[in-house]
Amino acid sequence: MPESQAVSLTSERWKTALASLAFFLLLCSYYVLRPLRDSMAVFTGPERVPWLFTGTFLATLAVVPLFGWFVRWCPRRWLVPCVYGLVIAGFGGFYVLFQSGINTVSASAFFIWLSLFNMVIISLFWSTVSDTFSTGQAQRCYGFIAAGGTAGAIAGPIITAAFAKSVDTSQFIFVSMGLLVLALLSLLFLSRQPSHGGGASARPIGGSIFAGITHTFQSPLLAGIAGLVMCYSAVSTVLYLEITDLVGKTYTENGDRTAFFARIDLAVNLSALTLQLFLTRIMLARWGLRWTLCLVPILMLIGLGIVGIAPTIAFYALAQVIHRAGEFSFSKPGREILFTTVDAENRYKAKNFIDTAVYRANDAGSAWIIALIRSVGWSAIWWVAIPVTVIWIGLCSVVGSRRNGSQHQEDETDTREMDSVHLSGSATVSSVRIG
Repeated sequence: MPESQAVSLTSERWKTALASLAFFLLLCSYYVLRPLRDSMAVFTGPERVPWLFTGTFLATLAVVPLFGWFVRWCPRRWLVPCVYGLVIAGFGGFYVLFQSGINTVSASAFFIWLSLFNMVIISLFWSTVSDTFSTGQAQRCYGFIAAGGTAGAIAGPIITAAFAKSVDTSQFIFVSMGLLVLALLSLLFLSRQPSHGGGASARPIGGSIFAGITHTFQSPLLAGIAGLVMCYSAVSTVLYLEITDLVGKTYTENGDRTAFFARIDLAVNLSALTLQLFLTRIMLARWGLRWTLCLVPILMLIGLGIVGIAPTIAFYALAQVIHRAGEFSFSKPGREILFTTVDAENRYKAKNFIDTAVYRANDAGSAWIIALIRSVGWSAIWWVAIPVTVIWIGLCSVVGSRRNGSQHQEDETDTREMDSVHLSGSATVSSVRIG
């Protein structure tokens, strides 16, 4: 093996290990609290869920220009520690607040805070990773990085499910804060590694604080990515509202509800980890981005048809597992690969706008549309989820084809250069991808 290739492979492995570790800690931190967030939604009452989504969207609208201003003036190397530090401080406030008990107001505020800032810090994580990996490296390594995150997402609900009935809520927040601190340290090490895109610069990105919004609507690629996020979010909202309603009717104790949501999270993440380790890279290499993106909505179209015919809590849980596991294994890595092809301003500003404002706006709008449809006795599965999934399949085909056409030559060259080296070292990469 030529020395230059050996050095490149070693660097790629090290960056992949650091990114996988950071994502493990980040998602473990979030998934310790996600079942608690879902339990808070049940606590406030299913009829208030659309208001929770609306509150999250309004909070997002306030944060997006603030984040744009921050990106404009703050050097990239300081973005992660500053934003993560603010989120950790916010969780510290909830830790103190929950010491005196939980009420409807504090439950709603926690739901909104976690729903908003988990998306901000995950989006910022992938922006940092996109600064470090080339498009070809992303195709080889993003499945492994996602697997590291999924391992953390498995550990989180295991912790919560094991102690939900015996440990005070505030203690889970304390655990989550500690994991976020460790994730921040891992990302700081990653940002100092040699990178394809220049890495975290000492200079601010600059530009308009609203550039993320305007660029999204002006760029066909970014608009297409936003459309993919909207389709995924709409189907997610249908499933979430239906399951929340059924869980509220099935379980009367808060601990039982939290444990049920934790079991769903565990099933999702065990499935996703298996797919990420054994199929994600193969799908991207052999089927290409177009079919990788199309796979999840095709499976969901079948699953939603089954749920529409037999709307039981078991089938809804199964559809949720397919939907979210497919997102983590194929859809999300596919979208993140697309962001390696854009400039730094769009990797941070447009990506943040899409991952937060677009996602949460669609959450809120979908929740109200679904509530209206259900109020007249219609099925949200047949009238919202299935039509949106058909659109989703078409959009995946268009976005995947456009990207394949414009980047095929670059990816083919990069893949030929590293593929044989990567295969020879795949066992080593596999041993470190979960941290």
